[in-house]
Order: sequence, then structure tokens, then C-alpha cells
Amino acid sequence: MTWTKNEYDTLTTRPSRDAQFYLQRHRRRRGLCVEDGGGRLARFGRIARYKQAKVEDVIAGRLDRVFVAEYNHYVWRVRPHCAYCNVLLTRTTLTRDHVIPRAAGGGPGENLVPCCGPCNRAKANHTLLEFLVRRGAVGRSTSSRRCTAG
Repeated sequence: MTWTKNEYDTLTTRPSRDAQFYLQRHRRRRGLCVEDGGGRLARFGRIARYKQAKVEDVIAGRLDRVFVAEYNHYVWRVRPHCAYCNVLLTRTTLTRDHVIPRAAGGGPGENLVPCCGPCNRAKANHTLLEFLVRRGAVGRSTSSRRCTAG
């Protein structure tokens, strides 16, 4: 049996490509081809074309798992903001806070929100209402001091 170079040498053989491949590559390199990028957000856009989320489903909490997963990905990884003070978070400043404290019976999952370290430490094991009232009282007391001092 006689072996030719193209039959066994995978380093020098190239796949056969048709004219369509080269035309598409040319368009892509020149910016003439409009593509969605192929990332996770583009994938979500393609899914959203076929699976429509209705307002009634959103209000009733009957969302498809795809929408919930993509929302969580966006909230936690793409543009995380503190749930309490709305500060843009980075990977180093991102912490997870339990809305219902674990001491009060809150568990993981939907109970977690992204927040900054100072808000997480200030909330500690207080309920959300206690934290917001206390934070509002602190804000009012410092602003009233500024007004009386001026």
C-alpha cells in the first residue's frame, strides 16, 4: 500500500473551503456583514424572538427559566448595582445580601441581592424595612444638622 502525503499528514493538509467561506470572511473583515456577535446576549435575543414574555406572566411570576437565568446573569455579572444605594459594583466590591436575614429564616436563591460592602454591613441581620427606616432616619438627621448649622 502506498501512502501519499495528503492521506496521513494532518499538519500540512488544509480543509477544503468553498467560495462561500471566503466571501463571508471577506465581508466579515471589511465590516460589510451584520452579525449579532454570537455572545450570550445575542443568544438571549434569538430566544426572545421565539419565546415571548407577556406582561401578565411577569406579574404572576410565571416566567420561562431562560428569561430568569438571563436576568440573573445580567444582574449579577454584567452590570451589578447595589440594591440599596445603586452604586455600580465591581468584582471586588460585589457582595451578596439576604433580603430576609438568615437569622429570621431567609434562605438562598431569590432571597439574595447584589449589594456593596458598606450597605451589607449596615443592614447586618435587620429586616429590609428596619434597614430602610434606620437609613432614612440617619439621612434626615444629618441633613437637618447641616440646615441648622448654616
